[in-house]
Amino acid sequence: MFKSPLEKLRQSTWLAPLPDTIAIPPLADRAARTRPVDRASVDDIAFALVALEEERRSLGQTIMALEDMLRMARRQGAKGSDNAVASAVRDLEARK
Repeated sequence: MFKSPLEKLRQSTWLAPLPDTIAIPPLADRAARTRPVDRASVDDIAFALVALEEERRSLGQTIMALEDMLRMARRQGAKGSDNAVASAVRDLEARK
């Protein structure tokens, strides 16, 4: 049975998550576009990675902020269905 080059790459454990398509952000006079990964150029991959890295960085910041808020709420004794924001604010105000 014939396997496409992409299927062959996906057989490698670390390459199994390769997507079917990539999103290429706008660049200069070129509009944003989506391209099948098996037709993407090296530059297409590089530009897609820039956009994904920005998303990863933003997600990391969101995760850290939520972890900090949870720690603050827990320091105030919050648990279960207690309001996390209200508890974190009490912790913030207690530090003043």
